[in-house]
Amino acid sequence: MSRNSPSPKDDLTQLKQKLIHYKSEIRNVQNQLKSYERALEREKENTSFWKKKHAETLSTSEKEVEIEELEKELDLLRNELSEQKIIAEAFREKASRKQPVIEEKIVEKVIEKIVEKPIERFEKSDILCFFQHSILLPEQDESELMMFGNVIIQNQTSSTLYSPTLCLKMKPTASAMLSGKIIDEKDIEASSVPSSSLEWRYAHPKWNEKIQNDGEYWIKPIKQTVLKPKGKLLFDSFQVVIPLSTDTTSFILEGFFYSEEWQEGIPFLNKVVLNFP
Repeated sequence: MSRNSPSPKDDLTQLKQKLIHYKSEIRNVQNQLKSYERALEREKENTSFWKKKHAETLSTSEKEVEIEELEKELDLLRNELSEQKIIAEAFREKASRKQPVIEEKIVEKVIEKIVEKPIERFEKSDILCFFQHSILLPEQDESELMMFGNVIIQNQTSSTLYSPTLCLKMKPTASAMLSGKIIDEKDIEASSVPSSSLEWRYAHPKWNEKIQNDGEYWIKPIKQTVLKPKGKLLFDSFQVVIPLSTDTTSFILEGFFYSEEWQEGIPFLNKVVLNFP
């Protein structure tokens, strides 16, 4: 195909432009036609009026000639309008015949672009963070409630997330105690626990004060320092012990996910809320 030859898309664009032009012309002709019809009616009314008022002086032949000329002009406009409608319909049919071919080519181009370049996803909603938990109700002679849970983070973005960090926040502050596969970074080398079982460490240098003052547990994975696209991060099998007393009316556990890319934090999709009678 010659470089200068118009593409089907260009043909369709030109046809649409012509169609718009003809529609505009048709509207103009229709408006003119209505204008002439109104003028004709006014002339008829004037003729009737003057025939009654000045029958002795009015030359009806002149008015009849003028009306006849207006009617001829009106017929010409009607014929022109019919021709414009025929031309517009022909262009419309031509455009409809080319439309499926052009649409097919456009779809092929879109598919090619999708195959060539993957969709970039990096929205906050593409990072799924949530709790799974169960409650162990106390016996009559027990004064503590146990909760067992998992934290699941799924990276649905198209980018790797670096330095993933969790913040688990309890309300009221210091109303419960969380434990799990967590260790102080200073104790990693001296720990007697097998290295395969060491999964998380405290991320805050004064983590104990953070827990006591703010009810926040800041933790980071020891080995999994990045979260790849479509990857998953687990903080599993943690336990929360909630002392029950007359002062305990409710307990809330919230979660937030952080990374180098999301330093403002992403709240979990759910939270644990317990109310006590």
